[in-house]
Amino acid sequence: KNRDDVIKLLAILVKILDKYDVKYYLDFGTLIGAIRDKGLIPWDDDIDISLLNEADYSKIPNILKEIEKEYKYRTYLFTFKSANKKRIQRNRTIYQEKVSFTDNNNFQIAKIRTNKFWIFGRGNSCIDIFFKYTYNNKSCWLAYGQENSVPLKYMSKDLIDIDFCGLKCKIPEDYDKYLTYKYGDWKVPNEHWTHEDNDFSID
Repeated sequence: KNRDDVIKLLAILVKILDKYDVKYYLDFGTLIGAIRDKGLIPWDDDIDISLLNEADYSKIPNILKEIEKEYKYRTYLFTFKSANKKRIQRNRTIYQEKVSFTDNNNFQIAKIRTNKFWIFGRGNSCIDIFFKYTYNNKSCWLAYGQENSVPLKYMSKDLIDIDFCGLKCKIPEDYDKYLTYKYGDWKVPNEHWTHEDNDFSID
């Protein structure tokens, strides 16, 4: 049920992103699943997407408000500053007060939960929308309290369509270069992979 719910949510999100002409692509484990498994990774029920153009980031607050108003899903939008405070409150590993690749007040991540407002709790699945920033010829973002980067030469500005769980979604055209740089042999399933397996340094 979690997987069905999050796919329904993705269908709504993709429709609204297309309406506002916001370019996005499936990312991270969701991207791997879309290509390798022709759907969600078998042990995953969350979805990750990233936005292609920084110029579109300012559209996201209104998009989240529309989703809340029309569909009653829970939405959250964090800046780097608010995300940092949240991690301090939860006593989790945090990054430095000032991120190196963008301003603390810029958007860091948006989350959409699959539960409705009148249902108690956070919801069992969510869509994470990542905001990446270009810095020193790299695409940079924050995840799990750590700075991440991929050289721009591994990131394609060209997007292609893919069938993902019955939806037409976007992925980077050069997905193989990107995933190989980030995950190594991504074509071999690894149920025990964690974010700690990544090299989070910005070199």
